[in-house]
Amino acid sequence: MSAALMSIPFASRRSSPEPRARDTREVDRLVWRLLDEIKVPFESMSSRLINQAADLKKVLSTDYAEVPALPAKPLLKELARLVENDIISSTDMWRSMLDNGEQLRDHLGRMFGPRELEVRTERYTKGAGLALRGFFCRANLGNSSKFVIFVNTAHHPGAVAATFGHELGHYIYGSLVGEKAPMTAFMEGAFSNHLVEEDELFADSLVALSAYSLDKMKEIGAIASVKSGSSDDLFNRIKKAYDLLIAPNYNLDLTKGKVPAAWRVRYLTSMTHFFKLRCALHRSSGV
Repeated sequence: MSAALMSIPFASRRSSPEPRARDTREVDRLVWRLLDEIKVPFESMSSRLINQAADLKKVLSTDYAEVPALPAKPLLKELARLVENDIISSTDMWRSMLDNGEQLRDHLGRMFGPRELEVRTERYTKGAGLALRGFFCRANLGNSSKFVIFVNTAHHPGAVAATFGHELGHYIYGSLVGEKAPMTAFMEGAFSNHLVEEDELFADSLVALSAYSLDKMKEIGAIASVKSGSSDDLFNRIKKAYDLLIAPNYNLDLTKGKVPAAWRVRYLTSMTHFFKLRCALHRSSGV
């Protein structure tokens, strides 16, 4: 079983130097332990699950603080200020506002100025289905051009909250740096793909800062990349992050069969990605 698991490839749009063989084996061991923890048996490893596990492997093996696309310190400090003053204090309000697009638009307008915004939520299972968690784009609606945030509410509430936070991060990014390119972003595919795009990492940083306070991050213990002999420690820290914050705050049980195996892996990768990013933000920018 371990030999087959070690054949899982890295899922990345850019090539990166292969880690040392012993570090690779350590990552494989950690991936297998995490999959076993959420009750994803080896015999169920379809091609889709193998791709999901490859994304988890890439997330675990990358030192996020060394990623070139990590936003600059001044940008991250401004985001941290916004999260502290306007996002975290409004968490419950954000959730209720997802059902009231007009109220949410007005609140965002007061926060960031009169940028026309349309927020739409829907249980979307056709076409791309659950693979589409949400998107952000500029679109012509009626006689005006607006920014549109769409969130697929067919997902678990915790995933819906993360998706909204990510798409809101794109909106804030455009507010801070301006529209330098066509404003279109989809939250789908592999999280390792986010590591090569500054706007994606900025959007993810909003989620990471909102989900994990500095005190909680320090209590759990920072995670960088997996090195030889570190998998047991990192496994315990990832499990602690899940047990301490994610499971109780979002009523998410990744061991329950009612969540399909592919999405249990996906949600685990998402949680790990955001926590590792939170650790990197503190290490690189002190936020």
